[in-house]
Amino acid sequence: MESPTSATAIAIAFATIFVTCFFLSRRKKEAPKVIGGLGTQLHRILTTMPSLQELPTTPWGMPGMVQLAVFTVQILLEEIFFEATYDTEREQVEVTIPGDSTDGCTDRVNCVWIKGRKHRPKRELSEDAPIVILLPGLNCYAASLPGTSMYKALLKKPWRIAVFEKRGVGTPNAPGLNAPAFHLFGHPSDLHQVVTIICGRYPKAPIHLVGLSSGNGLAGSYTALYGSQVPALRSSLLLIGGEDYNLAFAPPTGDWRTKLVFDQVLLETTKNRFLRRSEKVLRAHSEVGYAACLAAQTLQELYNLSTTYFSGYSDRAEAERRLNAFSGSNEVLLKSPVPFLVVYTEDDPVAPGGPRQEWVGVMKRCEKAALALFPSGSHLGCYDSPLLSRWVEKLAVDWVEASTSPVA
Repeated sequence: MESPTSATAIAIAFATIFVTCFFLSRRKKEAPKVIGGLGTQLHRILTTMPSLQELPTTPWGMPGMVQLAVFTVQILLEEIFFEATYDTEREQVEVTIPGDSTDGCTDRVNCVWIKGRKHRPKRELSEDAPIVILLPGLNCYAASLPGTSMYKALLKKPWRIAVFEKRGVGTPNAPGLNAPAFHLFGHPSDLHQVVTIICGRYPKAPIHLVGLSSGNGLAGSYTALYGSQVPALRSSLLLIGGEDYNLAFAPPTGDWRTKLVFDQVLLETTKNRFLRRSEKVLRAHSEVGYAACLAAQTLQELYNLSTTYFSGYSDRAEAERRLNAFSGSNEVLLKSPVPFLVVYTEDDPVAPGGPRQEWVGVMKRCEKAALALFPSGSHLGCYDSPLLSRWVEKLAVDWVEASTSPVA
């Protein structure tokens, strides 16, 4: 039997816990900083997304570089088990580059359909089911993306899931380029040819673009350059970051972490993926250009050189106009044809602190475009529990659901 003193102590302890929980529940919850979205449509979307109403909790207070290290291991493991985890259908599409200073550089890209998880019942989808087109990161493809756990979250919904693989990427044993043309972020015109095919196949289905990492550049440029031509396009979501290509790999806010990620880790991988795998085709087009790209000391230098020599355009100005809708500024978002959200994290080693203030200033004036800034999440790690679940996946689901709603 408890003594009176012990009983009193227990009662006081429970009362303290109750009072603390009561006041914590009444305390105003902090939310991510959201800027822009002044129009009625986007404002409604943003305010109905649960993932934008309260900040996620970072497990153990993991710093950005730690989250990135953990996420890198996760990417590698998920790539290894990808084929054993998902049922997929790989569709090859022939594409041609439009323009005055190109011969078309006809080649192929892949559209990989994520049909479902293996050993699960077959998914039955209506002809008007929303289609989510995912745009992978710099050197990524369907099996790496980065972070294929995103598929599990999206497959829980009655949506078709497709992954666009740009020129130069694909499975490790994939053949190299047929034509001497690639772009590190991808050609918007190639994506448009794939989207056109999808629209013809599913004429009643709304389409949502979701970019990840460097795939954000393609999502943004496509929306600005082609979005108004695609009635089925309902929204564009960029996870995590976004910048003018001419600064993307050397951001003004960059520090030693940025250089480590870009110039020590990704530079050689990018040369292997885009250059060495297609050496014969690229050398035949420009021996000087190939040597210069191979000798590049930074990822930004490689981007500049490869766009000059191997974008498919002999006129660098035309290449800039047709590939980089954010050249110089993000003011194209003042006229975004569809709801557009770009998400940043303050502890992202790729762009520490989030977007440039000049970009923030433009976003403040946008009706159909907005940015959301989270204090933690690194570069797509975005962990929100000790089980390493990721808030960025919840945000993607929230966004597509809110953007698909009849009143969106």
